[in-house]
Amino acid sequence: MKKQDIFSWMSTKVEIKTTDKYGNSVQPVLNELGQKVYKKKTGLGYGVFAKETIKRNEVMFVMGGYILDIDDENQLTGIVSDKPIEISEYFSIGPRKASDIRKMPQHYINHSCNPNSGFKGQLFIVAMKTIKAGTEIVYDYAMIMHPNKDSNSTLAYECVCGSKECRKKISENDWKKPDLQKKYNGYFQWYLQEKINAKLK
Repeated sequence: MKKQDIFSWMSTKVEIKTTDKYGNSVQPVLNELGQKVYKKKTGLGYGVFAKETIKRNEVMFVMGGYILDIDDENQLTGIVSDKPIEISEYFSIGPRKASDIRKMPQHYINHSCNPNSGFKGQLFIVAMKTIKAGTEIVYDYAMIMHPNKDSNSTLAYECVCGSKECRKKISENDWKKPDLQKKYNGYFQWYLQEKINAKLK
C-alpha cells in the first residue's frame, strides 16, 4: 500500500483518467421556480477506472476532506459548491476550495443509474460487484442525496449517464424509490440506509 494524501485514500487498483463519455462539469441554472438546478454537460471530463479486477465489497476509497455543516455548504461557490458528499442529514465531507479537489479523489467518481460501486458506513466506497480492469467506477447519486430544509439549493440533475437504465433526471428524493432501495440495499450512505431499514421493520 503506497503512501496516500492525508485527506483521503484511494486503492492502487484504480486510477483517474479523462473520459469523453460524460464530463463532470455541472453547471447551476435557475428553474422556473427560481430554485438552483444542476445540469450535467457532456464532453471531456474525468472519471475513475479500474486498473485491475476489483472484487465485490472490496474497498476502493476512504473518503476524506473537511467536515461541513449546512451553513458551511451554503457558503461554497463555484466548482466546489456541488462537491460535498453527504455523510449524515446535517453534515457532508468535501473541499473548501478548488485546489482541495485534487486531494480528494472520490470527487472524480461519476454518477450512473447502473452503478458498480456503493457505500459502506460513512467513508468507504466499495465495489457492489466484481469490476473488471478498464471499467469505469460509478455510483448512483441516489445513494447519497437527501433534501434538507436548511440548504440553499434544491438538487435536481439532468442525467447523461448513458446506461440502459438511465432515469433521465436525478433528484434528492430518488433514495425513496422502492426499486432503488431494493437494488442498492446495503450500499446507501449509512444515514439513508438507516431510514430505509426503519421503514422496512
